[in-house]
Amino acid sequence: MFNLTPIGAISHEWMMGVAATKGYERANPLALELWEEVYPPALSNSLHIALADTFTSPVFFNDLLQNPGLAIRWRGLRQDSGDPLDFIPQAKAAYEKLGIDPRDKLIVFSDSLDIEACFKIKEACDAVDFQSSFGIGTFLTNDFNRLSNGARSMPFNMVIKLGLVDGKECIKLSDDITKASTNN
Repeated sequence: MFNLTPIGAISHEWMMGVAATKGYERANPLALELWEEVYPPALSNSLHIALADTFTSPVFFNDLLQNPGLAIRWRGLRQDSGDPLDFIPQAKAAYEKLGIDPRDKLIVFSDSLDIEACFKIKEACDAVDFQSSFGIGTFLTNDFNRLSNGARSMPFNMVIKLGLVDGKECIKLSDDITKASTNN
């Protein structure tokens, strides 16, 4: 309709559900492989942006290093918690260990962004040759000012995650301890 290519990332719920039903040990690579069965890799790989923080980014990068085919096939990564300026060199190191040029990869940033943060992150990505994209969401859509004093409304920060799948508890760890979720 608008001649736009959709770009997406796997949700935390996909990763959490796969882990709960198939086991946590290989959850990251298995979730990506199962995604490929539903959405086979294509030239653009616009739907192949891997979410790195469901069980923490260090765990994800370790899994990626053990599964180089995934790193090659997937277009890039989504950074959704923690410090994006710390994430960039971690991603670069992982790709370089696998002989993958960061210029060929995209990082989508989506954690509590505003315009100023996007410019700072883009500059950091440009310095190490990553492509960058930004999911700004809340900042752009929560642009209401209070009638009483003109102050910007506080964002309604609500996140919904899986609790159980087939009676098995789902967990999300995260690179930000306040974003971890479990039923216990």
